[in-house]
Amino acid sequence: MEEKKSSSTDTKSLDMSPEDHVLVNEALPAVNLKKMVRKVDFIVLPIMMITYCMQFMDKLALSSGSVFGVKTDLHLVGQDYSWCSSIFYFGFMLGNFIAARILHIVPLGKLIFAAVFFWGITLACSAASQNYAGLMVARFVLGFCESFVSPTFVFMTTMWWTQQQGAFRTNIYFAGNDIGGVISSLIAFGIGHAGGALMPWRYLFICYGCLAFVWSFVILFFLPDTPSKARFFDSSEKKYYKEEMSTSEVEKKWDWEQAKSCVTDVNVWLILVAIASSILPNSGVISYGYIILDSFGFTSIQSTLINLALSVFTWFCITFAGYLASHFKNSRCYVILIVVVFSLVGGCLIYKGQAKGVKLLGYFLVDVQPAITPLLLGMTASNFKGNTRRSVVNSAVFIVYCACNIAGPQLFRAKDAPHYPHAFLSWIVCYCISACLAVIMRFSWIHSNKKLEKLAESAVLPATKSTDSEKEEIMEFMDPTFRYKY
Repeated sequence: MEEKKSSSTDTKSLDMSPEDHVLVNEALPAVNLKKMVRKVDFIVLPIMMITYCMQFMDKLALSSGSVFGVKTDLHLVGQDYSWCSSIFYFGFMLGNFIAARILHIVPLGKLIFAAVFFWGITLACSAASQNYAGLMVARFVLGFCESFVSPTFVFMTTMWWTQQQGAFRTNIYFAGNDIGGVISSLIAFGIGHAGGALMPWRYLFICYGCLAFVWSFVILFFLPDTPSKARFFDSSEKKYYKEEMSTSEVEKKWDWEQAKSCVTDVNVWLILVAIASSILPNSGVISYGYIILDSFGFTSIQSTLINLALSVFTWFCITFAGYLASHFKNSRCYVILIVVVFSLVGGCLIYKGQAKGVKLLGYFLVDVQPAITPLLLGMTASNFKGNTRRSVVNSAVFIVYCACNIAGPQLFRAKDAPHYPHAFLSWIVCYCISACLAVIMRFSWIHSNKKLEKLAESAVLPATKSTDSEKEEIMEFMDPTFRYKY
């Protein structure tokens, strides 16, 4: 644990000793920090994780439907299926432009409720699609509704947890994706055997949509908008969050200088390129996962069971990567590098392998790669200060996320079916870029920290404590007390 600077700042570390669990500060009432964080972990964190679970199930609906009749039922030919995957992220991108502007001015809990409520309705209704055009419209609206979840959760992470705590929590709720993959595979397996008057893919869409609709009301009643409105906090705990931790209840205004600073900051661009090289291969797994397994020679039911096992494996990888990143100081870039090496080997096995078993092993190794994204999101949440600056960076990250998810399915060209060598070669290139960026980002943030240390040596610190508004509106590279996490 780092050397103590004050009683209030030291208590923000995850590695608190027993005496640190009770905050002692004359300006604030005593609070049990361990108990307070546990409340958030047992109430807010599960809601975030299950919401991610629901979202990923909905994203997998089209991929699952691809082996349960959606392509033949709606007469999808050529690149039609790829565009049905890509159009989702055009809606997602539009929603992110709006999310970047309203995160500071709307109740966050209510925003998540509305997003889940409307995407549940949209997905259930998309089961009524009768042609390519109808499915395209439904997918665009679904993408718009789901777009508000990820940037809101990144912002909420900084609101509910400290920088050190946030890394592991981000991985936990992000692992909801793989729990969603398990549940989705089980539902698809059941529906695949059930039969009925409708094509199986229509039952999948209805089922997933209804689950999201019901879950939205759990969010409405149990997810607080801010710590000060949390019913599970007492008055002293609310005051602690307001004075020491909250980044959302300060004066909310748009600062153009902070927005412009994002354009010239090399660290922002490194994060964006890293996100791109991570998401581009992963988008293909999400959109074409069942089709890839089908190309290996597995049946639709076998593919469903393999995806179930794969989701459990990926969940373990994401959780373990998050554990390493949170328990070893400044180890995130190292963890990213290790993960990328596994994925690179997997991509090569798929690209050059001939036997079904070799390709399947490669596919499992490729699916270690989703562990990178929450680590990058965690660094995004930790390494940028200033309300406007943080919002712009988060929005840029998710716009890149959308663009790569639009491009990812297009790598799977119809003329390359069924083995898609062009797509897998593109994955290998992305993994190589990710490996290089992991090293570059680490050295860049080490260099940035050295500059902050020099700034701290020459800075004249104020005698009085800054207000929340003053603290939050100082950009990180101007704050001599700030240190980048990498």
